[in-house]
Amino acid sequence: MNFQNAPRTSPSAHIVLIGAGHAHVEVLRRFRAQPRPDIHVTIVSKFPYAAYSGMVPGYVAGYYEASEPFISISRLADFERCDMVIGEAVDFDADARRVTLSNGQQIAGDIVSIDVGAVTDASGAPRIRGLTIPVKPIDLFMQRWPEVLKRLQEHPRSSVAVVGAGAAGVELVLALEHRLAGLRQVGLVDSKSKIFLIERSDEILLGYPMSVRTRLLRILSSRNIAVLTGFAGFDDKSLHCEFDILLWAAGVRPAEWLARSRLAVDRAGFIAVDRYLQSTSHQGVFAAGDAAGMIESPRAKSGVMAVRQGPLLAENLSRAATGSPLLPFSPQATWLSLISAGGRYAVASRGNWSAEGRWVWYWKKWLDTSFVRRYMVW
Repeated sequence: MNFQNAPRTSPSAHIVLIGAGHAHVEVLRRFRAQPRPDIHVTIVSKFPYAAYSGMVPGYVAGYYEASEPFISISRLADFERCDMVIGEAVDFDADARRVTLSNGQQIAGDIVSIDVGAVTDASGAPRIRGLTIPVKPIDLFMQRWPEVLKRLQEHPRSSVAVVGAGAAGVELVLALEHRLAGLRQVGLVDSKSKIFLIERSDEILLGYPMSVRTRLLRILSSRNIAVLTGFAGFDDKSLHCEFDILLWAAGVRPAEWLARSRLAVDRAGFIAVDRYLQSTSHQGVFAAGDAAGMIESPRAKSGVMAVRQGPLLAENLSRAATGSPLLPFSPQATWLSLISAGGRYAVASRGNWSAEGRWVWYWKKWLDTSFVRRYMVW
């Protein structure tokens, strides 16, 4: 069942947005640009800001200041008929369309949309004397990044490993190497410090064409980053060092509270949504970004997909509030991927096409900074 011909729920419909992911940021921007007197919006976010994932590698590499990758959700939500609640969702009753926050506050809506991203599954991480930091949620990783820099300077010969060789892991390890190279030049890190990229599968960047993998393997080798594929575990005898820092980018899982929500989920436990981005089990509940699993057209988790879902999600939330027919989301089969390579260098790909160079990095920078500027409110 969906909202295709549902009557308007009330004279003034209440839309509750749980999470400030990339799709919800666009929803807020559109409702701010064209406020609706018949719709009231409440945005629930753990923080008054949201990090744009595309700029995180540049921040790690040292190209962006700490504030640059962030979008101010509190400013974006500062418009008539919109409330912002700072709090962490810990439970959701899908039948009642009601979210419970960590402080006990409960908020119910006529329509609810969930865009809380995913959480890095670090259940396989070993206990080490140093730091183990999951890459997701991104906001928490950004908060903890200064700990990494402090640890590197206090222990100049630290061995660092990024676990997970998808696009996020490859970007992160190359950004880290670039940052370490700068610290070495000023004598803050020893030249004997080592960097590893660890992958359980036999190949890095699964799902990418061979040309992209070949390009990035060459770049990783040129930066003296040890790539360990087919990794059996941290008790593997082929591993001859103990790590001081583990940055965990391998695998994601949904937020734990979603399992108690009664929402239908896909095989991985993410919210099952139909072509309208609406829950397959609960009318009036929508989901987007990494929190959603598109049942009819599955796609890999990516920031690109969340960004593309934003405009359609905003339109369907508005239509659901008035009982209008919903519009289908048509995800692309392929899309542009830009993988930064630490310095002012990056690799581009779409389908079987790929390219690399400084120009790709500047292209990526322009796209990333343009995206964040779109949401600046003065």
